[in-house]
Amino acid sequence: MSGWLSVVILNGITAAAYLGIVLFIVRGLLRTGQLRTNRLAVATAAIFLTCAAHHLVHALHLLAGFDSHASHLAAGSDTGMLDAMRESMGGSVDVAVTASTALAGVIYLGMRRFYGPLLGSPAMFDHASEARYRQLAANLPHTSVLLVDCDLRFVLVEGGGLVTEGYDPQRMEGQLLRDAVPPDVYTQLEPHYRAAVEGNESSFDTVGHRTGAIFQVKTRPLRDGSGRIVGAMVLSEDVTAERQARSELEQARAFRDAVLTASPDITTVTAVDTGRVTWASRSLRSLLDGPNADGSVDDDRPSWSGLGRPDDATDGDDRLDGVVEEDIDVVRAADREAASLPEGESVSIRYRVRASDGTLRWLSRRTTPFRHGPSGAVAEVLSVVREVTDVVEAERALERAALQDPLTGLPNRMMLLDRIGSAIERGASTGAAAAVLFCDLDGFKRVNDTGGHAAGDAVLVEVARRLRSVLRADDSIARVGGDEFVLVIEALPAESGFDKRVGGGLAERVAERIRTVLAAPIVHRGRQYVVSASVGMVLVRKGASAQEVLRDADSAMYRAKQLGKDRIELFDDALRANALERAYVEQTLRSALDSGRRGAATLSVAYQPVYDLESRQLASFEALARLRDDSGAEITPDRFIPVAEDTGLISELGERVLDDALRTLAQWRFANPPTSVSNAPVTIAVNFSARQAQHVDMSAAVGAALARHDMAPVDLVLELTESVLLESGSSMLRQLGELRALGVGIAIDDFGTGFASLRYLATLPVSAVKIDRSFTATMTSDSTSSSIVRAIINLARDLNLGCVVEGIETLDQLDALPSSVQGQGYLLGRPAKVPADTWGS
Repeated sequence: MSGWLSVVILNGITAAAYLGIVLFIVRGLLRTGQLRTNRLAVATAAIFLTCAAHHLVHALHLLAGFDSHASHLAAGSDTGMLDAMRESMGGSVDVAVTASTALAGVIYLGMRRFYGPLLGSPAMFDHASEARYRQLAANLPHTSVLLVDCDLRFVLVEGGGLVTEGYDPQRMEGQLLRDAVPPDVYTQLEPHYRAAVEGNESSFDTVGHRTGAIFQVKTRPLRDGSGRIVGAMVLSEDVTAERQARSELEQARAFRDAVLTASPDITTVTAVDTGRVTWASRSLRSLLDGPNADGSVDDDRPSWSGLGRPDDATDGDDRLDGVVEEDIDVVRAADREAASLPEGESVSIRYRVRASDGTLRWLSRRTTPFRHGPSGAVAEVLSVVREVTDVVEAERALERAALQDPLTGLPNRMMLLDRIGSAIERGASTGAAAAVLFCDLDGFKRVNDTGGHAAGDAVLVEVARRLRSVLRADDSIARVGGDEFVLVIEALPAESGFDKRVGGGLAERVAERIRTVLAAPIVHRGRQYVVSASVGMVLVRKGASAQEVLRDADSAMYRAKQLGKDRIELFDDALRANALERAYVEQTLRSALDSGRRGAATLSVAYQPVYDLESRQLASFEALARLRDDSGAEITPDRFIPVAEDTGLISELGERVLDDALRTLAQWRFANPPTSVSNAPVTIAVNFSARQAQHVDMSAAVGAALARHDMAPVDLVLELTESVLLESGSSMLRQLGELRALGVGIAIDDFGTGFASLRYLATLPVSAVKIDRSFTATMTSDSTSSSIVRAIINLARDLNLGCVVEGIETLDQLDALPSSVQGQGYLLGRPAKVPADTWGS
């Protein structure tokens, strides 16, 4: 393409761009009504129009107007002159200059959105108005001021809040709304801006897309002096803090209302001078009477019964008409006291009111100062009222439970001690002594075993009724244990100063009455149960404490049990000495079982070997508990085992011995492995008490101990006396059966000393019998004992039971025994802390 033709094209483009600028300015002036007033814009349009005409004429001359030029040139020159002119105007410099002019026009046209300042109307926005608007924005905290024309072009933008949202106010001036904000913001703002330039005001909230701040935006039309709408003014105020505060206030109010609605309490405000309730969260009727039949709650604010009257009440004293007369002064005193309290303190009371149905109800009321008057004195107090009838009744029930047996309704140990103490005091002042009888039922365990706990409870209730029937008006009775009752017999004047003989007569009379009332069977659900009582009696002595008296009566009862049951024993000096002995043994045993105490009493385990008499091989060890007091003196098992059983310490003692025995057996086996496969493994035998079985789950305790030491059930033998097995209930026999099924050996200790039928050997879950040492000691000198030993050995062999002969102390005794049994005694090996194969070595 030739250079002159390029100049023609570029001049055409320039002319078109300038004409577009002129048209855009003129259209803006027409739409804003500034065609006559905005001289700068009109002059600018005229200049661009003139330039457009010049470039257009120049292009036409080069392209289509050469005929006139040609005729002119032909007069004095030839046609070659036109070509020379085109060539001279189509040079590179001319093309470059023309191209730059065209480019400037196009760029200026593209910047039409920035024509705002040029098109700014003096009527809408002169210099004085601009200053006022910008000062307005500066004086309004957290507020931005924006002015737009009817095209929604920003004419003025002022406000720091826009900067924090990422906008540049200076760049926004002259820009259209759609170009100045993101599309989603434009979609939200455009309807409100458009409504404003159409003459409508609006107010709405928007959230900043960057900071999340809340802005309240208000738009209204902007008019000139003639009232014509020339744009809109927009005020954008940051109301984040205000809205958050309002939200928190609304939440607090909602929370308060929810708490007051859900709370079982009533909150009231009471005027101190008149005693009237000035405000209440709800009525007391709704608290005491509950909802209506249709489920609604009467919440009429006028108060009722003990809460107070509304403001229209005339007699402030009548506000307590529902309070019981005895409690009116309590309520009034609480109000006066609360009014004198410092801030933050309160006074709490309980008082009684009568509900609408006439029932007596308990209210709890906590009152604190609330509002002070002009003088500084407390003018109103705030109270929180709650119904606590159930709480009061529960507290009274607990008080009764603390002093009364829930099953029989009799006083319990705590009240009994108080009554014994009162009897002691009366005896000290009048000289009349009293008697305390400690009764323990005989055969009660059979009732529970055969009839269950329901039958046991029924028997206890009936026994309590019968024992109460033998008492006089001044006497007392209490239940102090499962099947233990204590009677306090007040001495009559004729019995004052009675000695042991008179006390014995009183004991006979009381015992006879007890025997008489308990002799008749007790019937429960068609079954008859018969129980008796072992009774220990003590004559209350001067200077004794209630605890000492009860302890002495318990000691006498224990002796009655030992002497055959169903009898009464009077406490004497011998029993007192025995009681002191038992207290000493108990203290020593407790100290020994407390592993945290050092240098005190000690509990250890000794091991006595048991041998197979035929092979002279060690078969087993028997674990024997040993107890020493603080001084090192030994307390024999026949002294501390009964105490352990009576005090419940037998469980801990048994677990300690069982654990030690299994650990020692494991150590023995590790140190003494069998010399041949034919040698049977050495086992361990541990004594087990009936009381121990009552306190723990025997099967679980034994299983856990075996698992701790990685021992098999066949490694353990439990030894129980014949009397224990005979008295065992179904629960204990079931547990013994479970252990025997696992492989644990069950041996009858001291066999032959009880009164068991031989049939029990075939029914009880036993694996061996141990012949009592009393038969062994006399078997060489007494033919009867020798016959008994041989009979038991033969019986065990026929029943396929193991047999151990205890108490072998001489060679004659050893020679008199068959080799098919096992033997144990001092001749073969004494008990020792470290197990040893003494006979075999």
